[in-house]
Amino acid sequence: MEVEVKLRLKDSTAHQKLSNILSPYHKQTLFQENIFFDDKDSKLSSNSAVLRLRFYNLNSHCILSLKAKPTISDGISRVQELEEPVPLATATESVAKPQFLGQIDSKIMKMVKQEYGVGDEFVCLGGFKNVRAVYEWKGLKLELDETIFGFGTSYEIECESLEPERDRKLIEGLLEENGIEYDFSDVSKFAVFRSGKLPGWVKNL
Repeated sequence: MEVEVKLRLKDSTAHQKLSNILSPYHKQTLFQENIFFDDKDSKLSSNSAVLRLRFYNLNSHCILSLKAKPTISDGISRVQELEEPVPLATATESVAKPQFLGQIDSKIMKMVKQEYGVGDEFVCLGGFKNVRAVYEWKGLKLELDETIFGFGTSYEIECESLEPERDRKLIEGLLEENGIEYDFSDVSKFAVFRSGKLPGWVKNL
């Protein structure tokens, strides 16, 4: 089970301000491209499952993941997640020809077929790019995201956590002390992508 704090930032100004504040704690910046798949009958989506190939740093390597049974409430996301590395050539070929995805020998693909009844007729849903700056701050690994969709850009700070309520308060304190406008994230990036529009800004804290 992956548990994360997810707080949405209002705009690019808030993102830049937080980036500047956290700069002494910066560890690395990751350039990610996320590509999603389903079958022609949308068996995964209809069961709240997400199959993704994530390419890192201009195709240096790729990770296959399956997320299932997601919930998100009060800025805390919980989801079952499995991840496996995939040969870069195989992943790249699967984007161009999704049927090759079904030929990958992996635990994830076996689960997709056995638990969700998906055959080899995969379709590529498209995806989005993400620039993720990683920081180590007060014992937390913070991930500051700039997510580029085909219809706009969103900004978010995330933190994987064993004590999400405590860590959310710490992050909220950082934002509030520095006058950075934020809200609890209430949908995943994948859900935003599939909706075709950015969430409206209605601060409801």
